[in-house]
Amino acid sequence: MSIEEKIYFPDYYKKLGKRVRKIRHSKRLSLNDLASYCHLEKTSISRIENGRTNVTFKTIIILCKALDIEIKELFDFDL
Repeated sequence: MSIEEKIYFPDYYKKLGKRVRKIRHSKRLSLNDLASYCHLEKTSISRIENGRTNVTFKTIIILCKALDIEIKELFDFDL
């Protein structure tokens, strides 16, 4: 069994989404605000926060810039 077969990726999508939401709330930003800063649709941010999408590295960088955080802060959750 490969390492990829041992990992349940949706768990990580949800953890990442929870971090995005927590940081967004701490910055007192609405979904619309963050979507506007990222030049993404509000529904895209919602899907990320709900762990329903595989986020690209490009989108991660955009989110971090919009939230004014380092990439490592976004991944500050238990693996």
